[in-house]
Amino acid sequence: MSYRRQVQAHYHNLINSLRTISVPEWISGKAMRASLLGLVIFLSVAYMVRINSASSSGYEMHAMEKQISELTTDVQGIQIKIADAGSMVNIEKRLPNLNYVAVDNIVRYNAGAVVAMAK
Repeated sequence: MSYRRQVQAHYHNLINSLRTISVPEWISGKAMRASLLGLVIFLSVAYMVRINSASSSGYEMHAMEKQISELTTDVQGIQIKIADAGSMVNIEKRLPNLNYVAVDNIVRYNAGAVVAMAK
């Protein structure tokens, strides 16, 4: 017998055996079909809810990352303003408005652990 005939014979035997299989009534009944349909619907809804929550949390995470970058930029700007305000040039500009006088000659006296300054 040729290979083609052997394959055809095996195929026909498989089809014939599948046609003769009898399943119990409870597997092929209406109750089983309804419960399987209900299960498929339940799992589909659960899947959609899960995907929706994952996408919304991704959107929230993106919004928070954007807010973090904006706040980081603000913090850097504030740090630049602090450094600028603490520079000697700006302090010297503000001295006349604060009624302070610049000291020209500083003399320090050291008497043990106590340090005194004189003008």
